[in-house]
Order: sequence, then C-alpha cells, then structure tokens
Amino acid sequence: MALSIRSLLAPSRTGTLVLGTLLLAPALTGCKLIDQRTFDPNAGKPPKPYIPPTPPGPAPKAPFLQIEAGTPASEYGPIVEKAAKAALARKPNVLFIVQGYAPMQPDPAAQAQTLSDLTKQQIAPIADRIAAAGAQPIQIEIHATTDPSIQHARVRVDVR
Repeated sequence: MALSIRSLLAPSRTGTLVLGTLLLAPALTGCKLIDQRTFDPNAGKPPKPYIPPTPPGPAPKAPFLQIEAGTPASEYGPIVEKAAKAALARKPNVLFIVQGYAPMQPDPAAQAQTLSDLTKQQIAPIADRIAAAGAQPIQIEIHATTDPSIQHARVRVDVR
C-alpha cells in the first residue's frame, strides 16, 4: 500500500493523526520537558561531601606538680621532695621542667619585675627542693613566662 499526499490528507484516522502531529510538532519545540530536575534542581549533580569540623585537640596534660603563688614553702617543700625522689627512683635521668606563669601586667617594666619576683620567690626555691631530693643541676630546666589567661601566678613542674 503506497501512501500518497492525497491519502494523507483524506479524512481517515491515520491521516488525521499524521496531520495533527505535523501541526503540533512546531508548537511543542518551545515547551520545557518535564524531567527529574523540574522537581529537584540538584538532581543528577554529584553530591558535595560533608567535611566535618576538626575535632578539638587533646586536653592539656596535667602537670606533675602545680603550686599556686603564695603557698608557704613548709606546705609544698616535703611534697616536692617526695615527688622528685619518686621520679628519680623511676627514671634516674629524668628532666624536671620548672615553669613559672605570671598574669599579664599593664606595662613591660612591671611584667619584667613580676617575672623576676616569681623566679626569685617561687621558681628558685622549688628547683632547690628538687636538687635537694637528689637531682643534678643539669636535670632541672627553669622557665618563667606570662599567661594572660590566669589571675594569680603559679609554678608547674613537669617531668620528661
């Protein structure tokens, strides 16, 4: 069965369907087709991976000893000697790090004076107690620094 233009234009079911398709095809070219992005604009795009925030660092290690400024030597002296002897018994070449922390002062001269006083009145006597417990002078390291987060001076003794 050969199709001719006349048969296409004849009022038959096939002819009406073909004619309707030819007339509607140009009208459909301007329409947006419905697909998955009609309802979800991110559909088909690669996912962005969730990167969690970095966890907080480990908590600071507790000091071997911590002595608040103003504590009398009669209170901390025996404790420092006993702790130093225990550390030396466990490890004869232990390093004692005696660190003094002072609060922030309004000007550099006052800060230097505070650190000097802390060294003379707190750090040196504690280092002397450690030496009296049997540590060699080379095993005692002394530091004095400023810590703006504290209100009162303190001395920490760490071992390594």
